[in-house]
Amino acid sequence: MSTGSRFGTVIGAFAYLQANLLYNNVRQRLLRLRQPKYLIGAVVGGAYLYFFLFHRAFRNGHVATQGFAMTPEVAGTIASLVALGLLLYVCADWIFGNDQARLGFTEAEVDFLFPAPLTRTSLIHFSLLRSQLAIFFSAFLIGLLLRRGGGFSGHPLQYVTGFWLLMSTLKLHGIAAPFTRERLLGLGLPSWLRRALAACVVLAIAVACWWSMRDAVHWPTPAQAKDIGQLRQWFEGIAGSAPLSWLLVPFRWVVAPMFATDTAGFLHALPAALAMLLLHYIWAVRAQVSFEEASIAHARKRAERTAAMREGRFGQRMPVKPRGEPFRLAGRGESWIAFLWKGLVAMGPLYRLRVWLVACAAAVALCLWVAADPARRGVLARIDLGVPVVGAWLIFLGPMMMQHGLRRTFERMDVLKALPLRGWQLALGELATPAAVMCFAFWWLLLFAAMAIGAGHVALSTAQLVAGALALALVAPPLFGLMLCVPFAGMLYFPAWIVAPGSGGRGVEVMGQRMVFMLGYLLAVLLAALPAAVLGGIGFLLGNWIGGTLVAMPAAAVGACAVFAFELACAVRLLGRRIERFDLSQELR
Repeated sequence: MSTGSRFGTVIGAFAYLQANLLYNNVRQRLLRLRQPKYLIGAVVGGAYLYFFLFHRAFRNGHVATQGFAMTPEVAGTIASLVALGLLLYVCADWIFGNDQARLGFTEAEVDFLFPAPLTRTSLIHFSLLRSQLAIFFSAFLIGLLLRRGGGFSGHPLQYVTGFWLLMSTLKLHGIAAPFTRERLLGLGLPSWLRRALAACVVLAIAVACWWSMRDAVHWPTPAQAKDIGQLRQWFEGIAGSAPLSWLLVPFRWVVAPMFATDTAGFLHALPAALAMLLLHYIWAVRAQVSFEEASIAHARKRAERTAAMREGRFGQRMPVKPRGEPFRLAGRGESWIAFLWKGLVAMGPLYRLRVWLVACAAAVALCLWVAADPARRGVLARIDLGVPVVGAWLIFLGPMMMQHGLRRTFERMDVLKALPLRGWQLALGELATPAAVMCFAFWWLLLFAAMAIGAGHVALSTAQLVAGALALALVAPPLFGLMLCVPFAGMLYFPAWIVAPGSGGRGVEVMGQRMVFMLGYLLAVLLAALPAAVLGGIGFLLGNWIGGTLVAMPAAAVGACAVFAFELACAVRLLGRRIERFDLSQELR
């Protein structure tokens, strides 16, 4: 078979397979729109995409970008930052990357393609052509977002092309690099030696870069850290010093079309990016090795991972050795303590009290070390801003992220209901582990923020800082327990919407379902927090009248904590009654 006919065979097989996959996928999604849960989700998701992306993107052309246009200097800084990230990614890939050469086929594609009379080069071409669909779609969305957002003044087609070049080059590198590593393994170079050599080379390059800029570049002063322009100049001084600037040249070529501010700059940067893409293609084709067995194993693991995601078991791993207990469990005691013990054992050795204490000590030591040098004290201001943001994210979105563990409750609901326990005891036990994990994470962030604020010499006394931290720490347990009740109640009262075994986790309709439940979750949390805010405010006013701020903050915390605890007790009772009447086989129909 000639080369042209082989390439035509690959194109024909690709078109046939992708057309059937696309047809079956679209048909399945259209058929399940007959169910209200998917129809409502599709309407909400489609409306969100239309008003957020398509309508505003095509309404007035470039009107959205008239307020601010990115200058070539800022675009060059962002391009240098992205190029540095690519350099670090490539270094990490050669140190920690797998030696097995494989292509990301599914089990159906393995059964269809591997018995066919196709060469390995044809299979590589097929893998590249298949990945282009996802890359083109992602590039299209990126172009819409950049056209909608403000800051980028070029044509959207420029960003689509630049993003396509970047992702295609990374895809080719992801194929060629494992091929090369397996060739080295076949030549007698063990994996550990290859990793050690790569680490030594990277370390030598890092030392050479640091040595060349040790006198010219210093840690940014607090004034520079607050000024974006000076911070950009400080970074450009690092990225522009040799030999780091030499290492960044090929990576700058790859990202340059994406960050060109005009058509002339884009056309000027395009040949170098295309040359990098062509070099990676030649590298992938010339370095090919046997990848069939590794691809089959990867397809099997991918199918198992997809099935686990559909069943809510994603992230679970079978322990390779017996795990130690987080604490000694007594023969008699409260049932929720046993559930907490079991949940912590299943989560692994990382979730232990000693690990949390070590993390607390590290946070304290870091804050004290940063505060010891006035030149580094400006970093504390960034910590003061960043840690509360992470804490707010943990409070509002943490329970939604922890619902994967609650979803596994449905798999063993029959076993749980067979235990000699009341429904409210089962509900409290299932909430114990995620609530404890979130509480300890929040307490660590609270300690980190308090140390950063105290070390930064903010106008707060130590007593006020301690009182505020203790007040927030007191409110956290009932608050997190109550917030976890909301997604748990959604699973119990609307299991067909959330569990949906075999439905997968992609699609506009699934995105719409999640948006509906996120809106319901936020409304429920706000309604539950309103009485606590009222009673806490009354306690704060009374405490401030009696003894000032030091009394007001604990008084407000006690009032809010009492309301949250009462609401949590009521919610657990309601969840318990629902569990006692719950029948999963009937609810999912």
